[in-house]
Amino acid sequence: MDITQGVKWFGLQLLLLSFSLLSCAAHHPQLTAQNSGASGMVYISAGYFLMGSAPQGGLTMMEAGVDEFPQQSVSLKAFWIDQHEVTTEQYKQFVRATGHRHPPIWMDPAYPAPTPLHPVIDVSWDDAEAYCRWAGKRLPTEAEWEKAARGTDGRIWPWGNTFDPAKANTMDSKKGWTLPVGSLEGDISLYGVHDMAGNAMEWTASWYQPYPGSTLQRVAFGEKYRVMKGGAWNTPAIPFSHAANRHAVAPQWDHPNHGFRCAKDAN
Repeated sequence: MDITQGVKWFGLQLLLLSFSLLSCAAHHPQLTAQNSGASGMVYISAGYFLMGSAPQGGLTMMEAGVDEFPQQSVSLKAFWIDQHEVTTEQYKQFVRATGHRHPPIWMDPAYPAPTPLHPVIDVSWDDAEAYCRWAGKRLPTEAEWEKAARGTDGRIWPWGNTFDPAKANTMDSKKGWTLPVGSLEGDISLYGVHDMAGNAMEWTASWYQPYPGSTLQRVAFGEKYRVMKGGAWNTPAIPFSHAANRHAVAPQWDHPNHGFRCAKDAN
């Protein structure tokens, strides 16, 4: 083989390898969770996922909540989401840089002193939104958060369809406090996002509204309450920890289980 043929052969092999990698990523969206140009964030590919709960889908109506029906196929654009919940140390940097108020719990002797690698808690929606804006990001929508937590196969928890109290930091695991982010290897989604079933409940950008196609009527629906997702160190796993759970919370309410993570558009 002469030099010209060798160069052509090498180029062909690179082309075939590129097609192979693209095909692999298309069939396994979690493999596209690369950290290129978005420090500490995970890439969630565009496409459909199953949002909400399905009858006889593994949870009873009491466990799932009537506001999670009907389950629907939702298409989202590609986006980035923080791999971990925003930590106390990250939030301290924000407070120092902007003069924004610190979480009231930092000065409450009834709770442990704030620890750098634990998720920041006791923040309101406005606090969380202000941090994300300062960081050049935004809060994830309810649908974005849920897709990042459960993938595209409709699983109930990030790890699958059977609850295991050892996998997530909820009241059931009896840890009694937050853990450093990413501590539990079981609470990781297919995309590689951590702590979406427990540790801190998380604010989203979305107002609490009925699902499209739902006939459910509630006084709480409308632009009154924001949706929070995920379980927390001091909440029971059922109903809070499964990915489809919808918790309506007044935006101004800070609480020892309220945390967050940020997202941003992929383009």
